[in-house]
Amino acid sequence: MSFLQPLLLFALPLALLPVIIHLIHLHRRRTVHWAAMQFLLAAQQMNRGYSRLRRWLILAFRILAVAAILLTAARPLAGGWLGLTGGAPDTVLVLIDRSASMEQQNLATGLSKREAGLKKLTDGIRDAYRGRSELVLIDSADLGNPQVVEKPELLAELPTAWATDTTSDIPAMLQASLDYITAHQTGRTDVWLLSDLQQNDWDAAGGRWEPMRQAFTELPGVRFHLLAYGQSAPNNLAVTVDRASRRESGGKAELVIDLEVASTDPESVSPTEPLSLRFVINGVASVHETELRDGRLSLRGHVIPIDAGVKRGWGRVELPADSSPSDNASHFVFDEAPTLKSVIISDDEIEMTSIRAALGAPVDPDQDYEAITLPSARAAEIPWDETALIVWQAPLPDPDDVIARQLEGHLAAGRSLLFLPPEAPGPNDFRGISWGDWEISTGHGPALVDWWRSDDGLLANTRDGSSLPVGEIGVLRRRALVENETALLPLARMENNAPLLVRLAPNLEGGRSEGDVYFLTTLPGTSHSTLARDGVVLFALLHRALETGSGTLGNAQQRLAGPGILGDESAAGRWRRIDTNDDTASLPASLLPLRAGVLSRGEGDDTRLIALNRPPVEDSPARLPTTTVEELFEGLDYRIIEDLVEDERSLASEIWRTFLFLMAAALILEALLSLPPKRKPKTPEKAATAAGFSSSETSTAA
Repeated sequence: MSFLQPLLLFALPLALLPVIIHLIHLHRRRTVHWAAMQFLLAAQQMNRGYSRLRRWLILAFRILAVAAILLTAARPLAGGWLGLTGGAPDTVLVLIDRSASMEQQNLATGLSKREAGLKKLTDGIRDAYRGRSELVLIDSADLGNPQVVEKPELLAELPTAWATDTTSDIPAMLQASLDYITAHQTGRTDVWLLSDLQQNDWDAAGGRWEPMRQAFTELPGVRFHLLAYGQSAPNNLAVTVDRASRRESGGKAELVIDLEVASTDPESVSPTEPLSLRFVINGVASVHETELRDGRLSLRGHVIPIDAGVKRGWGRVELPADSSPSDNASHFVFDEAPTLKSVIISDDEIEMTSIRAALGAPVDPDQDYEAITLPSARAAEIPWDETALIVWQAPLPDPDDVIARQLEGHLAAGRSLLFLPPEAPGPNDFRGISWGDWEISTGHGPALVDWWRSDDGLLANTRDGSSLPVGEIGVLRRRALVENETALLPLARMENNAPLLVRLAPNLEGGRSEGDVYFLTTLPGTSHSTLARDGVVLFALLHRALETGSGTLGNAQQRLAGPGILGDESAAGRWRRIDTNDDTASLPASLLPLRAGVLSRGEGDDTRLIALNRPPVEDSPARLPTTTVEELFEGLDYRIIEDLVEDERSLASEIWRTFLFLMAAALILEALLSLPPKRKPKTPEKAATAAGFSSSETSTAA
């Protein structure tokens, strides 16, 4: 329990005043024994136990009343919410989830989940700890830079607590707090975590929770307080622009846009609902009236005429305002389309013929495609700045080689990398993954694909919902994968549960996103599989990997908001916002890569445009159940506070009224116990007997 006036607690010994007065009263008169009194004392022996208990209870209630009035004057803070038993800790760590989903607002107050949580944390920490604890802030967008805060009132004012359009990684935040506690020997520590329980942010099924939980159990005096805003946004829509490209025909130019609108609460929407989409292109706005069906809208190939002289530009698609403003807009940029170039590194050019043909075949007739094959000895000739996809069918490079560092730079630029099994695997690995031995199908025919991920990734269903014929692929020969503490995300598995296609978990070191790394364990040749014969799956797989890596090609690029996406801080300072509004016009350079919008750098033909958007996972309505959170914190000292944005009650509420009522109750009970026993009225017979008459004499006298 905490107190606003703790000095008054030194007066608590005054609660013993009733005892002192009682002892003084006992010794105030001298005791004299005389004979007549002995009969009265003997008569009271039967009531002695009750009388003693009554005296002790009266004394206890008097002590309780004095103690309660002293505690009331000290203004105690408590509450089942704050739960600050044991006084203020040495250190308070505040972990803030700054993801886009935390900007869901209460329309009545205008406060977002992040703002409401910060306000409650500020007031609660200020009133409960009274500056007796060191305050440290760790935010989801800058995990490697914990910040000491002088006083709680500064929490909401710090740029490291402002809104972002990024995603968050709760296990990584807790790991950062563990590292800070260990490195700084923080003593007794309270860890406050502000989150909206979004399922993707918590990664409950990941393998990081168990070792981290074990490490926390070995640290004494660490308590966890989770302030959770888990309610979903009602009647909320989210928009995402998948593609925006410029095309010109017959001297006329137009912008072709593919976009998706989806409800985050499908059960609350009508079967059909009118929808107004606002398109803003180079600052000029237009409105397109359409219709939402079953909470979804897929607008493909929407054409907007533009001036033929406009070769590049920017824009956004906006939805009507609702309770979640962060997903009401999606930004895009456009320019003359760059060539989608892919490079195949292989010493077996014949085996790669089908892959080269698939990558060179156009999906979009207005787009240029180019695929080249280089032997492994000429891998240094890869045009890194122009290549969206690298297909590597050669021994894995040594991690210390220049080519390995160039591959890492290729991924850091947001491009794609697909590894295929070589004939000679070599001794090296790539990020902990290496090739094993060849495995040959032992049945009468090729082994079939038993499972594949159809909701996301390279093998996802087509835009009209049709499934790719992945289950018809037969595999005769495949290489095993050897894992070394690297997280693999399976995209397809064989009948014996062996992986066919996997993706490496993204490397988010430093909070920076990157391109995708895939391992395909078989080859398209007829001696290995039926991938080339069927063709559809191979074509879709390769072009999706190519499209994923093409977002950072050319002078107009689409990227996801995140730290480091614009380079280091000095490089980020050279970018400027060109779609400014009141909220983003004065953003510091450190926040530019964290907020959605359009950025520009350079002049004239060298101008570069980048459209930053929130990660699509932030639109997911899935929230982590409280029971799952309890399992994640099992074995730790934790409290879960489920709050609402509209709830304005403080985390640290004063409870002096409780002690005031306790004092009143103690005085009332003391008064009741002090009352003399009620005497029963005497009947005439009892009165005559007491006077010395018999019953017969009484009747005669009458």
